[in-house]
Amino acid sequence: MRYVTRQSLCRRRILLGLLAVWLRCLGRASPTGPAIIHAGNDAAGFAAVPHTVFAESAEEALTQYARLQAGGRTLTAGSSRADTRVVVVNDIAGHFEVLAGVLFTLYRMRRGQQAAAASSIRLARPRVLFTGNPRGPTLNGLMDWLGQDVGNDAEWHALGSGPGGAAAADAPGDRGAGSAAGVDGAWRTPADVVVCVSAELAPKVCAAAVAGVQPQLLVVIVHRADTHTKNSKFLALHPQATRIMALAPHVANLSSHMLKRPVDWSMPVAPFVPAQPCLSKDCLQGFSIQGALRRYKSKHGNGFTRDYGALWARMLELRMQGMAVPPVVVVGKGERRHLMLPRELESSVTFHPWLKYQDFWMLIHRSYALVPAFGMPVYYESRISSTILASLITCVPVIAEQRLLDTYTFLSEEHVFLRQPDEDEAAAMARIAALPEQAIFAKREALCELRGQIDARVDRVLGGYLAEASKAR
Repeated sequence: MRYVTRQSLCRRRILLGLLAVWLRCLGRASPTGPAIIHAGNDAAGFAAVPHTVFAESAEEALTQYARLQAGGRTLTAGSSRADTRVVVVNDIAGHFEVLAGVLFTLYRMRRGQQAAAASSIRLARPRVLFTGNPRGPTLNGLMDWLGQDVGNDAEWHALGSGPGGAAAADAPGDRGAGSAAGVDGAWRTPADVVVCVSAELAPKVCAAAVAGVQPQLLVVIVHRADTHTKNSKFLALHPQATRIMALAPHVANLSSHMLKRPVDWSMPVAPFVPAQPCLSKDCLQGFSIQGALRRYKSKHGNGFTRDYGALWARMLELRMQGMAVPPVVVVGKGERRHLMLPRELESSVTFHPWLKYQDFWMLIHRSYALVPAFGMPVYYESRISSTILASLITCVPVIAEQRLLDTYTFLSEEHVFLRQPDEDEAAAMARIAALPEQAIFAKREALCELRGQIDARVDRVLGGYLAEASKAR
């Protein structure tokens, strides 16, 4: 065991049971500087990895360590014993938008606790574990979207090719990487809460994180409920205490029914704030369709998750009827050939694949509205649509039918362009483009206000989980 302050370093290894040696070591240190105690946690299987206590004084560090040793636990690095330690895990690149929302929420909570001296819980700087390209958050523009304040408020750890993706690789880049990022196993210090962004689809990395940090509580974020059963694998990741948070009300309702247990809903949102916001129709450029050009196969048939073909056909019909067809911008991952775009619409449709987040959101921000173009009914039944999240991130409304409002019940007519009876998406586009400027931008203002209300809900739901874990320590 070692006791350290900023003023001095006691390097002598001593036996745990000898109080006299403890006092002799403590006597060489300042009583006021922050204190760190390193110790192995054999019970958790990490004897080779040092863990850390960070207290405000020698006396506090000694008291904390003695209490935790009696309970078989060790404190984590870089935080006071009063701080709640959070690890956020993401194993699917397409879920970085949700990861961003979680990090922005934690940053908002941490900023709020600094302003409020009597905060109910205090959060330590979160750790982020992610798979894929170690520099992915920099290369895909995630760090630019989050900004320095949010990005640098977390410690980033890229997970490599170890069992369950558990071996740490290089840090994501110059920004947002904590001092321990990139060090093999550096993230393996105890935490109070693990938030797994993609555990229902990729449970192995979440399992490795839970095993590595031994949390009090696991939070699983749910994107889809159509594959859930009472025996779903993610339920066994941390059976002692797991909380499930769906991203939309209909997903929570079905998930709760399938899992036979309570499921909350809230949608963490990281806002896009353009450097030069579009505030008039002069800078609006058509309509946006976002999302990966991805095929699906099911017992009901197969096709693309977005029904481009039906939209193109209606746009051609409108053109033949002499109506002006507004331009369409398609942003997402995939290849242009998968759009199956008719030659007659080549000049009306532009495709921007694999954009960085800032450019991606900016193209949506400069469009009149988002076109869902759903190619499968699951977005009304069991899954969250990324188009709805994109609408809240950018405050750009979607073109909606009543069924969408009945499903995403936090939305109302003031937040969307509601289709008229017997009106399809293409006809709605032509009508919306002719609306007065005030009518268009009023919906954006309403969406931004709604985003604030959803933020408050996330703070209550996720904050409740954090408080629960804090009390359980």
